[in-house]
Amino acid sequence: MFLFWSLVFPLALMTAMYVTFGSVYDMINSIDPHKTVIIAEDDSEFTAGFEEVIRSMADESSEEHYFDLQEGLTREEAEEKIKANDIETMFVVSDDSIEVFLSNDHSATAAVVAQSVANTYRNKFEVIMDAMEKDPQAAMRILEDSGEMKEYTKSREDAFSGDPNVYSWYFYSSFVMGIFFNATGGAAIVSDLKADVSCEAMRFSASPEKKSKMLVCSFLARLIPALVICGIHLAVMSTVFNVDLGSDPLKLILFTVAANIFSISFGIICGLIFKGTLENRANKTTAVLMLSVFLSGEMINTLPGTIEKVCPIINDINPATVMNLAFYRMALFDQPLDFYTNMAKIVGASIVFIIIGTIILRREKYASL
Repeated sequence: MFLFWSLVFPLALMTAMYVTFGSVYDMINSIDPHKTVIIAEDDSEFTAGFEEVIRSMADESSEEHYFDLQEGLTREEAEEKIKANDIETMFVVSDDSIEVFLSNDHSATAAVVAQSVANTYRNKFEVIMDAMEKDPQAAMRILEDSGEMKEYTKSREDAFSGDPNVYSWYFYSSFVMGIFFNATGGAAIVSDLKADVSCEAMRFSASPEKKSKMLVCSFLARLIPALVICGIHLAVMSTVFNVDLGSDPLKLILFTVAANIFSISFGIICGLIFKGTLENRANKTTAVLMLSVFLSGEMINTLPGTIEKVCPIINDINPATVMNLAFYRMALFDQPLDFYTNMAKIVGASIVFIIIGTIILRREKYASL
C-alpha cells in the first residue's frame, strides 16, 4: 500500500498528464506557418495593404512568421489546391472585402489566425479611412501608431528562473502528493510503538531497548525509502517528462528531505489522534491527506488562488498547499524569501510534531501486556 500511494500512483498521474497534454504548451507558443495564398481581385488600397500585411507575416526572419505564402496562383488553381489540402488557407481580397477559405483538413490554429488577421486588418482600415476623411493628420498618427508595438506593462525578466509552464503545476503537485502520502508511514510508526494497537508494539514495549532509539529507527525506516522514491520521481520528471526542476539542486534536496520529514511527523500526529487498528488509523489519515491535496490544487490548479481570495488562512495552514507553493517557487521563481518562508513553516511544524510524538510515545506506560 505504501509503494502504491507513494511511488506508483504519482507516476501514473504524471504519465496520464503527459500523454494527455504532451507538448500542448509548446504548441501554444510556437505556431507552424500555414500554407497560404492571396487572390487579389482588384488593385485597391485595401487589397494592396492586406497583401503587404500577409507578406510581412510570411517573412521567415519575422517573429510573427505565421504564413508560408504561395505566389503566382490563379483563383481556380488555388481552389484546386485547397480541395486537395495542398494549401490550408486562401484569402480572396477585393475592395473592402476579405473572404477566408480553409481546407477540409485545416487546423483550429489556422482558422483562428486567419480570422484574427482578416478582422483586425478590416477594423483598422475602416478606422484609418474614416480618419482620412475627417482629419488627415490624425490618420497619419494612427498609421504610425498601428505599426508600432506599445508596451503598457513591464515584464520582470528576473522573476522567473525557469519556464512558467502552466502544466508544470500538475507535475509538481503530483510529486508533492506522493511525498505527503508518506504520512501513512507516520501512522504506522504509532502502530509500531503503541502496545494497545499491535502485537509487534507489545513486543517492542516489553524489550529492554529505549523507546527513543526505537522511535528514531522506526522513523528512519520510513524516511530512507521515501527519499529513494522521491529520487525516482525526480529522475523521471526531469528525463522523461522534461519538467523544469529549478537550477539549484541544494534547494531541491532541502525541500525533498524537509517535506518527507514533515509528512512522516504529520502522520505520527494523525496516528495518535485517530483511534482503532492500524488500518483504521491509516484510512482516516488518508482521508485527511486527500482533502488537503484537493484543496492544494491537484485537480484544479486555480483553486488555491480562489481560496486565497475567500479565506487565505486555509492556504496558510493546509500542508499540501504550503509544500506545493514551496516547490513551485523553488523551481520557477527567483524569489528565495517566498521559498524559505514556506520551508520555515514546514520545518517548524515538523519539529513541533516530532516533539509531541516523542513525548507521548516515550512516556506511555501499560499495566499489562
